[in-house]
Amino acid sequence: MKNMFIKKSEDHNDQDLKKGFDFKELMNMDLENVKTKFSKKLSKMNKISTPEKKRKVVAFDMGSSTIKIVVGTYYKNDLSIDKYITIKTPKDAIIDGEIKKSDELAMKLGEVLKKNGIKTKDATCTTNSTLIINREILIPKVEEEEMDTVVRYEIQQYLPINLEDYILQVTILGEEIVDETTKLNVRVIAYPEKIARGYYNLLLKLDLKPYALDVNYNAVNKFMNFTGINSEFEYKSKDSVAFIDMGASFIDVNIYKDGQLDFTRIIKDGGNDIDEILLRRSGVKASEIEDFKIRNINLKGELDPLNIQVKDIVDDWIEKIEKIIQFYKNRNIENQIDKIIIFGGSSKLNGMESYMAEKLGIKTKINGITKIAFKSNDDGKPIDDFINVIGSVIRI
Repeated sequence: MKNMFIKKSEDHNDQDLKKGFDFKELMNMDLENVKTKFSKKLSKMNKISTPEKKRKVVAFDMGSSTIKIVVGTYYKNDLSIDKYITIKTPKDAIIDGEIKKSDELAMKLGEVLKKNGIKTKDATCTTNSTLIINREILIPKVEEEEMDTVVRYEIQQYLPINLEDYILQVTILGEEIVDETTKLNVRVIAYPEKIARGYYNLLLKLDLKPYALDVNYNAVNKFMNFTGINSEFEYKSKDSVAFIDMGASFIDVNIYKDGQLDFTRIIKDGGNDIDEILLRRSGVKASEIEDFKIRNINLKGELDPLNIQVKDIVDDWIEKIEKIIQFYKNRNIENQIDKIIIFGGSSKLNGMESYMAEKLGIKTKINGITKIAFKSNDDGKPIDDFINVIGSVIRI
């Protein structure tokens, strides 16, 4: 799939953006499916894209608690990462994937880019939000030029939303026979335009050139396929593997089958739940909370009061994860989860890997990155934290 490039407006004010910039061009989901087809408008934009060239990008994984940054190049199936950085997100600057404090965020990121000598101009962002809609629907089999109209009509029957407020991308998953009529099974991703606008404006404030906007579950998909991350599990192409990103505000459960996204859900819980308990009960400072968790919390350890409270929270998470997995299985008798890979801050709680495997009855692993050439000193930082942002560098 070719990239959709950004037309950079000469004037950054909002009115000019509305007139001169089509936010659909910001989307570059790169879903791993040779049958992917866009609406008529998106197809036309692809045709005017410039030829592939070697392009270094600065990529941002925009979380509510932390922001991960890498500088990297993906060209002709070769990926290299020059440097990577983690910073704390300014308080309440990003809520549910939406930028709320753009000026404060731009100031913070500008300082970080300058401090680290990052002069790369092409920029990508990846994030996730409960406001991003992901649905599989059946539509009549139609010609490509009719796809946009039919999808918009059908999605409106499923969801009471104003489609003018969303950027749509359609992926054809296959064909099904329903009542002796051929239907197309399609995945529709609806991305709120106001969120896209926020990231576009942020990158302009940083004097960067917006190159692509990604969604975490798609970035993970590309990362998974590129690195062969499943090989340690003796992965078979028909297996289903769940990647669970245990973040500060949300837990993302993404299920992939045959190398592509098959199901995704967001749990509105995360590491902040544990932090709040520990801050109240242990007297530890907020700046010391991560070290405290590593030293004092063990899900397989002694049942002291703090461990018990943390286990109660984790048990609630696992119960919700189990319900999602069961729902996935109930959709189709052939749906199974063969393996689970966990990453994100809370995955590092002592004993989490074996505790989840025991509770869910599914092999669970914290996985490392393979097959990537890092040119800079990694400073011993855990690479697993950068799955989303590295995946966003990959453009297929």
